[in-house]
Amino acid sequence: MKPALAGLRVLDASDEAGRLAGRLLAELGADVVRIRRGVSGAALAGAAGARGGVLDWWYDGGTRRVPLDLADARDRGTFADLAARCDVLLETEPPGRLASLGIGHEALAARNPRLAHVSLTPFGATGPRAHWQASDLVASALGGVLSVSGTPDAPLNGWGRQSFNVGGFYAAITALAALRAARTGRRAVHVDLSLQHCVVSCTEHLLMYWFFPEAFPERLASRQGSLHWTRLYEVVPCATGHAMVTPAPNASRLFKWMAEDGMLGSIAADPPRDAAGLFARSDEVMSTIRAWAATRPAAELFAEGQRRRLPFGEVRSVRDAASSPQIEARGFLRPLNVDGAQVRVPGPAFRMLDTPAAPPAPPPGRGEDAAAALAAWAPRPAPGDGTAGVASARRGSKPLAGVRIVDFTWVLAGPHATRILGDLGADVVKLQTEARSQGTGHNDHPFFAMWNRSKRSATLDMKHARAVATVRGLVERADVVIDNFAPGVLDRWGIGYETQRGWNERIVCLGLSGCGRDGPWRDHVTFAPTIHALCGITALTGPTGRRDVGHGISISDHVSGLAGALAILAALEARERTGRGQRIDLSQLELGAYLIGPALLEIASGGGEAVAQGNRDGLDDIVPNEVYRCAGGRWLAVSARNDADWQRLCDVLGRDVVLPGLRTLGVAARRERRAEIDAALAAWAAARDADDAMHLLQESGVPAGKVQDARDLVAGDPQLAARDAFVTVPHASLGTQSFERFPGTFSGVDLEPYRAAPAFGEHTFEVYGELLGMSEEEIALAIADDLLA
Repeated sequence: MKPALAGLRVLDASDEAGRLAGRLLAELGADVVRIRRGVSGAALAGAAGARGGVLDWWYDGGTRRVPLDLADARDRGTFADLAARCDVLLETEPPGRLASLGIGHEALAARNPRLAHVSLTPFGATGPRAHWQASDLVASALGGVLSVSGTPDAPLNGWGRQSFNVGGFYAAITALAALRAARTGRRAVHVDLSLQHCVVSCTEHLLMYWFFPEAFPERLASRQGSLHWTRLYEVVPCATGHAMVTPAPNASRLFKWMAEDGMLGSIAADPPRDAAGLFARSDEVMSTIRAWAATRPAAELFAEGQRRRLPFGEVRSVRDAASSPQIEARGFLRPLNVDGAQVRVPGPAFRMLDTPAAPPAPPPGRGEDAAAALAAWAPRPAPGDGTAGVASARRGSKPLAGVRIVDFTWVLAGPHATRILGDLGADVVKLQTEARSQGTGHNDHPFFAMWNRSKRSATLDMKHARAVATVRGLVERADVVIDNFAPGVLDRWGIGYETQRGWNERIVCLGLSGCGRDGPWRDHVTFAPTIHALCGITALTGPTGRRDVGHGISISDHVSGLAGALAILAALEARERTGRGQRIDLSQLELGAYLIGPALLEIASGGGEAVAQGNRDGLDDIVPNEVYRCAGGRWLAVSARNDADWQRLCDVLGRDVVLPGLRTLGVAARRERRAEIDAALAAWAAARDADDAMHLLQESGVPAGKVQDARDLVAGDPQLAARDAFVTVPHASLGTQSFERFPGTFSGVDLEPYRAAPAFGEHTFEVYGELLGMSEEEIALAIADDLLA
């Protein structure tokens, strides 16, 4: 069976910020040709090391390389020739540079009217900060992540360049969406994608606090270590090791266990009995749980907690995560033998059961001849009418117009996936029951509102005798069904994938579960903090020597949503070729491990083990790469990605700080003198306002950014304001709702208007009347009969 994107041609001119996008498309079967070599990362031993470093294997395995220098006229001609024959162009060039060289989008589109062209830049192609510089750390600062990630004492960035990962997933998503729009509209499409805006869109509760002051009067979410914003999930020290513990979602089970140990403490007489009680007494409850957890080993808490259906997770090192029974049983670390050496490559990001991912492959060698690359990409025939498979979409309409999704998702990961697809024009029908729509899942709760815009809500009780027949009617008229329940729930309801496929051969069915649909941990109960603990993210993201901090947002949930959206788009592309839908298995545990893929690849292939080291860049260890407290208490992130950045930084600092012997240091020497460099920068920053220091450095071309909170993002960031990043729309029960727009703009395609999150059952009459042909009287009777309840 061919991979989903077999035959797709991708020309990749990305730097480190967009490097993951090409990997994702290559893993899905696309023929990806890179024009430059990225950072190699840590060395691997033996024959594998001769083919490249850890980052070469991680990002570039399975791609081809045609070395091109766009400053050279002849190479620019080759680039234009390749762009004329490709389907997708990915690039991270500074805004305006390609146009200044005569190879901008308009020139390329004139030769290739089917081109899907994605420009991922730090701040977007327009606006007052369009030419500012960014590292992953600076993107996290200016995107808001560092305002909620870390300890109260200092911001902490996620290990593994998670802001770049978010940007890479968005680049791959928008590439496939633009490809569809180009095919439908019979014209090339350009996507202007802002990395900062991508990061802002994946900050969980940060904007929620600001936009819903009635629920969160403090308005500015803060850094609180591993303690989740609900104050009900936390990494705690145990008798041995650390574990992520929580009383949610079934506190009575946990309290029963604690009572057996005689450790219910102050809550024994009157334990909280519902979600409202847990929230109201969260500090007391978590204090009691901490005292109890300290008496038991972390591994025991994890094993027994899961046996009792509690979402506990042991904080595992990279080594332990790589050897977990679930990772091994599902073969997530795929072996590749190269000249007698074995490399184990993590992946794929998700499993497409009818169009499996391309097998792992080595990174390209020194590169291939441009003539050979052009010969491999024979000219495409002139585009046809562009309507095959997307006949219901109109030219100029949203990229996913005509795609219908039946949505069974809840919490964050699944709703984030369908929010993205809804923003891009899919008709997302969210099926809800009153019993499940409680707490943060209630339609009027800010959390629900944040992650369920661009959807319609219709009620359906799956316990009703006529529920299966009702779902059948919807599936027969849909393209996609998505759920993030535990594996087997849809089967128990009588609407599993094989049943759906019998109703509609073209249906794409995505199951987004904690640990995947098979394996010894198949039935484990997990939320994002559980996944972070088990996959290694928590152990890697902390100050040196600590394993109890972790990421301040549910990054695995966010990226699971991005991966789910990408998987669906890839399956729809495969359906264009095969005429058939398929099943997709997305394990959030594997996706979490994918986010730290280089660390797993290195240790599983005989290399060293990554550990937490604060804000050091775990992939390349650029120096400096740190946050510094400024006058007034605000924080400033500063990076020197290379020697040129360092020289520019020294030029600025040299006006005020004596730098004896530092100016001429290369990166290896800077690593040895890291403490001295950080001390000099800390002293310089302490005497300056964060805004002033940021502007001074950026004006010299140095990546720098203050740590922005929600107020800064919404009311104080001129770049986000210039790009009209936020919108307020009417809401059926809340009056109005504000949120950030989709982080990319599509040429010739308007993503407006945005739809607010729905009220409970707001579209029940509309959905069943439109899709199933039911009369208002029939729908009213179904409501009275509790079918649509």
